[in-house]
Amino acid sequence: MSRQNNNSKDVHTFINESMTQNFLKLAMVNIKTGEFMFAKQSMELRDEGYEDITNIYTYIKKQVDDKMVLSEYAADYLKYSDPEYVQKRVFSGEKRIIQSYKRRAGDDFLWVTFSIVVPDDCSEDNPWVVFSWREADTDTITMIDALVTLSVTYYKILRINVEKDTFEVIKAEPSEHEHARRLNKISHWWKQFADDGNVYEEDLDVYNAFTDIEKIRDHFRESDTRISCRYRRRRGDNFFWAQMELVPSIEYSDKNPVLILYVKDVHEEYLAEQSRHQRLVDNFNRDALTKLYNRHKFNEDIENLRMRSPRKLSCLYIDVNGLHEVNNHLGHRKGDDMLCAVADALKEYFPNESKYRIGGDEFTVLSENLSNVNIRSILSNIRSDLGKDNYEISAGVEYSDKNIDVDRIVGSAELKMRKDKERYYKNDDNKRRERAMNEELEKMITEKNDADSFIDAISTAYAGVYLVDLKVDTPRNIYIPRYFKMILKEENFCYSAALKAYADKFVKKEYHENFDEVIDYDNLIGKLRNEGVIEFKFQKIDNEYMVLRILELENTDDDKFETIWIFSRV
Repeated sequence: MSRQNNNSKDVHTFINESMTQNFLKLAMVNIKTGEFMFAKQSMELRDEGYEDITNIYTYIKKQVDDKMVLSEYAADYLKYSDPEYVQKRVFSGEKRIIQSYKRRAGDDFLWVTFSIVVPDDCSEDNPWVVFSWREADTDTITMIDALVTLSVTYYKILRINVEKDTFEVIKAEPSEHEHARRLNKISHWWKQFADDGNVYEEDLDVYNAFTDIEKIRDHFRESDTRISCRYRRRRGDNFFWAQMELVPSIEYSDKNPVLILYVKDVHEEYLAEQSRHQRLVDNFNRDALTKLYNRHKFNEDIENLRMRSPRKLSCLYIDVNGLHEVNNHLGHRKGDDMLCAVADALKEYFPNESKYRIGGDEFTVLSENLSNVNIRSILSNIRSDLGKDNYEISAGVEYSDKNIDVDRIVGSAELKMRKDKERYYKNDDNKRRERAMNEELEKMITEKNDADSFIDAISTAYAGVYLVDLKVDTPRNIYIPRYFKMILKEENFCYSAALKAYADKFVKKEYHENFDEVIDYDNLIGKLRNEGVIEFKFQKIDNEYMVLRILELENTDDDKFETIWIFSRV
């Protein structure tokens, strides 16, 4: 080797000053031609059969080929057998390039730190540097162990000089090493990666904003906090969620702005997070009882419809008839059953439409697909199905396919529902009205002091006292034992049905004929008008004898026929 001019003085000076340090090998290297000369080579790392090799790049490649370097570190060390890679890093301005690895040393293994030290006068015209190998210190080994651990999680780790826009691959997939060899700048790598179709189209804006080198510089000039973004990247024929992070290196400074870039697969983690988030959003937008959308979601969807003006829109507005009475007489559990029955019917008949419970007993369906005729046909089926459980609804339907006014459509459907509800109560044979009047009268009676005294007095003398309007077949509460109240509830407050159920359950069979006669109201009315009082004695299955007396009250007319039924013990 014959280069002994002034240009190499700094190299010689550096080698002489370094001889006292713990170096196992030192070599002067011309990174353009690959020629080299060892200035130091310990016996510990003297590789047999390498004496005739005159090119440093061939020397390094042979070390890898001969499996002198452990396989898990071979790819990273092999990079230094590529002249283009070494020259790119040296001529970009890096002063020290370091790579640690584990290699064979005789019958044992040794942790080695490989370095390229660049003298100040190194240039294209004077491409001389120092390659050195020394035993790795404890801190380096610890750091490498940490990187190995990180590599399990991160499939790409780069060391980036954000000011110079350069990078060093610490770990990458084999397919990405081609980018590292071809491209000099990290910004070019990021751009080429996206241009090659590796980033999902919908995530390009996020990816491009995150990899904007100027924005990265600005961020880390002002803050040392890590930044990250999630995007979908191609792996094979599919796209998977990945997370890219930029973190300041421990050597980061204004003069040496080095960042570490990590990329990891977060596909399953992200999908699980999205699922949890969706469940939270869904719970927020769902009615807890029926699982239909709630009022909040209804208002949100109405606002969205206003903004985008759909081509056509229909609205079904429903009110559940009699919910208040069911809750009061049969309990809220029965009322909940009623609401759930309506909700289930909407789910069955409108599987693809937006369905809401917007109030206690009010439901709506919004559709951009179904016509007025479609919805009315479905509504008829729903009414029929609910009727099998004695549930009834009032409903209104509005549809438009021109000049869509969302508020008008919903308002019109609600108004039609209100009118339908009015018709329902007018045509309900006055049962609901009479029952409500009876309940109000009972309340007035029981609020009076003399009523309390009266009830206390008759409760010891009588087994039950009922006021019954035979035209409506509902009892008014004067003194009704708890067990008979339960029977009334089970029979939907129909007195004749409750009395028959009472006889079947508590009265001996030979007396059932008497009860059959008195619940024949047409026959009973005739007898009362002729006789004034109907009375008979019966025996219960527990052998107790009772007397039932039925009297007509004076305030009867064509619309009502009020009677009093008195059960007394013998």
